[in-house]
Amino acid sequence: MNHSSKLKLTLGQRNGLKSFMKKTNDKTEYRRAQAILRKCEGMTHKAIAMEHGVNERTVQRWIADYNKKGIEGLKIRKSNSGSKPRITDKDREIILSALFNDPHLFGYLRNTWSLRSLASCLTNEIGIQISFKHLQRITKEFGVRCKRPKLELLHEDDYEEGKEKVENYKHIASALKKRE
Repeated sequence: MNHSSKLKLTLGQRNGLKSFMKKTNDKTEYRRAQAILRKCEGMTHKAIAMEHGVNERTVQRWIADYNKKGIEGLKIRKSNSGSKPRITDKDREIILSALFNDPHLFGYLRNTWSLRSLASCLTNEIGIQISFKHLQRITKEFGVRCKRPKLELLHEDDYEEGKEKVENYKHIASALKKRE
């Protein structure tokens, strides 16, 4: 391919490129269309590359893509790389419904969910492999605030009685995790 030769475009193609440049919000797509128009005016690949701060081979590729696919060849292609999410939208709905259901329904001896016990329940009972951290991110996306349960002991007249209740709770806490 002769680098100094003009790219021959019809008036309709030129107007199509100019229209594309007005419509696009992507600066790379704009630069690609501008490079095609510059080549149409007779500029060399090297001059166009210097103008846009890219490699000469990149300009040649832009022109080749335009020749093969037209304006579609100038558009940025979305990447399909990366793995698909393991937690689907359907799984998210199940997680949300389990989050607002009573843990007693799943055999747990507690009134509210902790994220660790919910993650364990989802993994074992429902078959959704999910970690505590991932569940934490998902609940945050739902706008659900999760607090770590805390035992509080008020400093009042019955402090010793309350202290004894807390100690008793600590002894049976492991039994509250899940009934076999």
